[in-house]
Amino acid sequence: MVTEAARIAEEIAGDFYGGGLDLSARGVRSAPGWADMPEVACAGACRRDGVDETTVRRLLTLVSAMDRARDAERLWRAGYELLSAHPEAFDPSAVAAMPIERLSALLAGSGVSQRHGPDSRAWQTISRSLTTGTGSVRGIVEHGSGDADALLVDLRSVDRSGQPKFPLLRGPKVGPMWVRIMANPGGASVHGIERIPVAVDVHVRRVTRNLGVAATPETGGKRAIEAAWHSAVSAGDVPGPSGIEGTCAGLDPALWFYGKHGCRHCETVSRPSPIGTACRRCVRFKLRDDVAQPPRGGGRAR
Repeated sequence: MVTEAARIAEEIAGDFYGGGLDLSARGVRSAPGWADMPEVACAGACRRDGVDETTVRRLLTLVSAMDRARDAERLWRAGYELLSAHPEAFDPSAVAAMPIERLSALLAGSGVSQRHGPDSRAWQTISRSLTTGTGSVRGIVEHGSGDADALLVDLRSVDRSGQPKFPLLRGPKVGPMWVRIMANPGGASVHGIERIPVAVDVHVRRVTRNLGVAATPETGGKRAIEAAWHSAVSAGDVPGPSGIEGTCAGLDPALWFYGKHGCRHCETVSRPSPIGTACRRCVRFKLRDDVAQPPRGGGRAR
């Protein structure tokens, strides 16, 4: 039976992937969505330049490690520009042998790093891990296939000295997000992708609460939010791009977008300002009939 939460998940993903969002009240004229996600745009630009698939996944992996408390659009644009100017920064063997000062200068000069010392050391450690062994992370980056559970385990692995092999990629939020990124836009085949949960952050918490999918996400915590959306996706028919359709991994970018560009704005201005179909279900801002649906015609389908 299709539940209320399942319908909400279908509406959120349908608007996000189908060009049904309207952010005109926020000064955005075109219909945003999947193609506008910074990592998707970055991967697409690389492929148009003729970059091979392995290098695309290396870029997606290394830049994902830098993506914390950052302007994502600026970061991923900087990653693309760094690859264009200095492809050696994405060659694991070259980075492994590179003096850390040289690597730090490349990352800082391009705007890819923020905390230059720790970011550079993490970049080099991840690159070294991609040059040795037969782990799941190396396998999916280099060869384009892997298992979701094995990938999450390998992300948390340590070397012989007890140091993390994949620093800044092993966290509870970034790990599942990276697995999704490997599937799409990374183009890898990920067995068991349906087991990857939504990556819970402040934006996902916000939309979960405001749409009433989890009654008390603040007290229920991360696992309650993951479970609520997993049940919703399992009970519904949630659209998404190739490799992540019908999964929480596919719903995750849409949830994040709704929370960041939808709910956050409404909370800032303290009034309803809907961006999509699911906004009419908001329990925080009860919508009047005249604002129950976002205006149409301002965007174009992607």
